[in-house]
Amino acid sequence: MAGRDGRAHRLINFSSNDYLSLANDSRLSTAAISAIQEFGVGAGASRLISGTQSPHVRLEHALAKWKGTDAALCFSSGYAAAIGTIPALVGKNDVVLLDKLCHASLIDGAKLSGAIVRVFPHNNCRKLESHLEWARRQYPGRRVLIVTESVFSMDGDLAPLRQIVQLKKDFGALLMLDEAHAVGDRSARSRLGRRRKVE
Repeated sequence: MAGRDGRAHRLINFSSNDYLSLANDSRLSTAAISAIQEFGVGAGASRLISGTQSPHVRLEHALAKWKGTDAALCFSSGYAAAIGTIPALVGKNDVVLLDKLCHASLIDGAKLSGAIVRVFPHNNCRKLESHLEWARRQYPGRRVLIVTESVFSMDGDLAPLRQIVQLKKDFGALLMLDEAHAVGDRSARSRLGRRRKVE
């Protein structure tokens, strides 16, 4: 990178989300050049406006195969995924139980859903269980959605997923797992195992 003095400086970027150093991967550069030659430098509008194109379909099929799911749906950003998915799963008089350290996009998605929102202390399964008991008692027959992250972005710690999945099963709740900071991380995958994003 060139500084104000015009000389090149070697810097380490600690604020990037490019955890896997894919931004400069030659395979992606080649694929991007090929895509530009075929489709131009942009779709001209969002998928909602311009429609689904073959790259969307190929990407979603590849992601579904990689994650071992029946299907995948891509959003334009993590924020869009959060505010689009949560309101599709729950609505008024349903309940969303959020880990205290969930990303702001997940909190916004929960609020936009119109569901009753309760927060449990970070990674505290005992309090989560208490909230689940409360939800089943106060809102019988309604959907209950637990929302957490597999790897939390700020501290890098892991959710106790075995316990959370067991609680989900015990109470017949849904589970939405944000894996924005874990996808592609082999060490995280080996510790957490393979699982669906929403169960």
